[in-house]
Amino acid sequence: MRSILFILLTALSATGSEWQELARKLENIPKAESYHFGLRDSDGRTMDCLEVIQPNKRFELFGVYHTLKNGTFSVHLAKSQALKKWTHVTELDSHASQASIHETKDGSFLMAYEKDAPNSCWIRIRHYKNRAALTQGKFSQEVDIPRSLAPTAEGTPSFESVTIPNGDLSKSTIKLRFHFYQNARVDQLASGTLTGFKNWKATPSRKLNAAFKKLGGLGNLGDRDAFQWDGKTYYVQEIQGKVGDWGSWGIYLCDADGLPLKKLAFKTPKNATAFSNPSVTSIHLLTGEEKLLFSSYIHSRGTKPGEKGQVLTLIKGP
Repeated sequence: MRSILFILLTALSATGSEWQELARKLENIPKAESYHFGLRDSDGRTMDCLEVIQPNKRFELFGVYHTLKNGTFSVHLAKSQALKKWTHVTELDSHASQASIHETKDGSFLMAYEKDAPNSCWIRIRHYKNRAALTQGKFSQEVDIPRSLAPTAEGTPSFESVTIPNGDLSKSTIKLRFHFYQNARVDQLASGTLTGFKNWKATPSRKLNAAFKKLGGLGNLGDRDAFQWDGKTYYVQEIQGKVGDWGSWGIYLCDADGLPLKKLAFKTPKNATAFSNPSVTSIHLLTGEEKLLFSSYIHSRGTKPGEKGQVLTLIKGP
């Protein structure tokens, strides 16, 4: 069996230096084309753990996010044409958080997220037939994925791949990455496949968990996102250095397999240090230019007033 060190060295050498420019652009927020801290929607809700999509590559952007009110999380949808201003569209579900959204080839949408009840949470997936259905919050089908790796909590899903032949969910194959609450102590990474929108099989991501633990990820290993840069696939992955320490959150840039390349050393005007829940989206402007939107949550421990909450940066493409 190959050692973790060999795996890490292989990941570094295989990608070469092309990822280093990407890392620099993600890290240096003040040098981004634009950046916005503490995002809120038009009704004043915090836009925590925002994930952005650009349906059909049109100019208008949509984002899913959660907010906390009176002790309850809820998932919402907003739209924007100016990155600082987000107009609330609808609430998509309550007792829900950590949403990820995927546009399919036929123009329908899938949303995966954490659904919670007292002392437990699990992954729920909803299907929306088209853009109108999404903006109205009218889902056509939903499935609650049974926990199989942890007794109390599995969540923070992200889409790995989606295949829906002829738009038929009964023949679909949906691959997710997520985390599970191992031994009710720390979140660990896992992957799973949902077939026919009903049959689920999941396995722990042992190589990834071992790699991040070796690099100091002794707390939760959670949210991640895959994206394209200069024709290659990368991931951004959150890790917590110490159990229960919200100031020890950090984000790694990873290769196409999710193996770590570099812990991102973020720079902000007020020197924030604790970052989590990363998301990266490739967007197309009316000029034809392609750019990246990087979204992340900045924790209150390790920052100063004015930077806490959701940050969104616009980065020039390769």
